Amino acid sequence: MINEKILQLLNKKVKNAKNATDTTFAALSLIKHMLMEYERELKDIMLLNDPRIKVKYTDRGTFEAELKVADDVLIFIMHTNAFAFETNHPLNKSSYVSSNPNRAICGMISVYNFMADAMKFERRGEVGQLLGRIFINSENHFFVEGKKQIGILFNNFNTDTISNDTLKKIIDQLLIIALDTEAIVPPIDAMSEITVHDALSYMIETSMYDGKKLGFKFRNQQGDDVKA
Repeated sequence: MINEKILQLLNKKVKNAKNATDTTFAALSLIKHMLMEYERELKDIMLLNDPRIKVKYTDRGTFEAELKVADDVLIFIMHTNAFAFETNHPLNKSSYVSSNPNRAICGMISVYNFMADAMKFERRGEVGQLLGRIFINSENHFFVEGKKQIGILFNNFNTDTISNDTLKKIIDQLLIIALDTEAIVPPIDAMSEITVHDALSYMIETSMYDGKKLGFKFRNQQGDDVKA
């Protein structure tokens, strides 16, 4: 005989988590269609204004999508599991969640910003910057954690729901953050030496962190690898 508690968890918590990932997947599908529209419209505009600026959408598989605009690449990645939040998270204190704790279980889409040339030339040492995370529950309510204004504009989990309009506003803000953030070169002292291996490799391994700061691997006098 199956324990009643197991059946309750399967019928309530597990089912709710599956519903949350389903609504999140539906949102990702909408995002993919919208990114294709961004590609089409921006390509037409830039072809007239400055054909050097390239725009390209790539479907990276079931749970990922990519949009390259000029020197920036945005990659949208949906996690296949649903998540809860820490007890003291503001989400859990809202009246919307207090009346039904299952509403706090959300699917998640993370959005990363990479430098386009890092992808083009396969500079595997470079890392992407997390611009935002979109959380969506089983009832299609959402909020966004993220850089700059994006975490402020989309934080009303009680009433905000996913739609074409809200997703376009989110994508707009993500693109603005990416395009408006400069790559910052480190101090010259941090780049004063490279190894023979680096010089013979056709490309210096680079890493990007903390707001598109461009760092180079170098060695200190003890021979330890250090990243600027």
